[in-house]
Amino acid sequence: MKTTINTIFAAMLTGATLLSSCDDYLTTLPSDSLVSEGAITTEEDTKTAVNGLYQGLISATDPTSNVSYNYYGTDFITRPEVGGDDIQTRMVGDRTENFYRFTDRQNNAKESLWYVPYVLINRANVLLEAIEEGNIPMTDVTKNSQGEALAIRALAHFNLLITYGTPYQKDNGASLGVPVVTSVLDATALPERLTVAQGYEAVLTDLTNALNLISENKTYGHINRWGVKALMARVNLYKGNYDEAYNYAKDVVEHGGYTLVPNSEYIEMWGKRENSESIFDLDLSSTMYSGSRELIGAVVAPSSYGAMVATTDFLNLLNEDPSDVRLGLLINDKEGKKRVINKYPGLDGNVIVNNIRVIRLSDIYLIGAEAALRKNTPDQKLADEYLYQIRHRANPNNTKITATIDLIKKERRKELVMEGHRLYDILRVGDTVERKGGTHFLNGEDLITVNWNDYRTIMPIPQAEIDANPQIKQNPSY
Repeated sequence: MKTTINTIFAAMLTGATLLSSCDDYLTTLPSDSLVSEGAITTEEDTKTAVNGLYQGLISATDPTSNVSYNYYGTDFITRPEVGGDDIQTRMVGDRTENFYRFTDRQNNAKESLWYVPYVLINRANVLLEAIEEGNIPMTDVTKNSQGEALAIRALAHFNLLITYGTPYQKDNGASLGVPVVTSVLDATALPERLTVAQGYEAVLTDLTNALNLISENKTYGHINRWGVKALMARVNLYKGNYDEAYNYAKDVVEHGGYTLVPNSEYIEMWGKRENSESIFDLDLSSTMYSGSRELIGAVVAPSSYGAMVATTDFLNLLNEDPSDVRLGLLINDKEGKKRVINKYPGLDGNVIVNNIRVIRLSDIYLIGAEAALRKNTPDQKLADEYLYQIRHRANPNNTKITATIDLIKKERRKELVMEGHRLYDILRVGDTVERKGGTHFLNGEDLITVNWNDYRTIMPIPQAEIDANPQIKQNPSY
């Protein structure tokens, strides 16, 4: 059975989800079905429902087919990495090849990037509706759950927009985005695609409302008020609203209480559960994921699939500074070539299980630096300082230099590689990169020149969705 927005809601309306009393982070709503009427009645119920949102960010299972879809667990990170110029699929036939060659079409594209966000949105809407009906005591716990649900709904909609919509700054958001779903719909609902601008408005509205509800308290694996502000910095950066991106990034850096991991601990940081610059991580340190060989750790690890390696261009970039601590992340691939970026070494000796860094402080420093130079009244001093902090951590001998947009772009490549940003960094500002030479194996029919003018950089809406909902139009040229 093909997964569509309709079938997601149909499953929700025909099933009942039980709530568990277990306090473990990965206690989840056990299926994607609708919580039965009256099931969310206490503040503890809201906490359990929120846990289901975080588990869904990792992966979700279609209850009608029992097919699991990995989201942040694999696909939402691998696509923008091998779709850029820094990481490539190792060889023909390896996992991620479709993302690397941009061969996804409406009839064969992975459904994870469409299905999972709408599962999350539906879960969030069920919880939010239960709270808004006023039958749950509005305690601090309930308010925080409401804020978390709004933040995750915003993140899901934003990720859909950058995957299936034209980059905002290409046409100021005038093109079609995705259906924005902010209420529990019945199974006959046929939501239509709104514009990208309308989608961004909905995302920022949810995040603004979340700020008024969510706590500053840091609970690992959960987003808090500082995480919401960091996400607002990211969304505004993509939108080209640089003054707002600057303000939110500066606030997080200077008042959030997070600190950059020092040079001496940088390499080992990636094998640890959490660290001082974790603003929002997904916590996979549970036995329930130990056998999931489709998670990104297995896709990357040479001892498993070993499907993703650094390009020759990226290795040359990183080797510009022989004392850069990030060179220590390189390990040998299956062929004995030192070109695997080992940001997913595994927890407790298990390469499959790795916590996912959704937002970390290094990214916010670089968002702040870029926004400082692009905003209406540039702040060169802040840009210099924020860029220095990342470069100095990479090599303590680095001194402060005058920041430029090109230098910040280069540092984003070095610092954030393998974290799911590169393709979107290229597209959001209309850059162009060439993927050829070195160890690339692309042919003339593949996407070699990546920029926002090529239709393949925007994913096709799954054909099953088009067939089920006549209100939804396919992306151009598919």
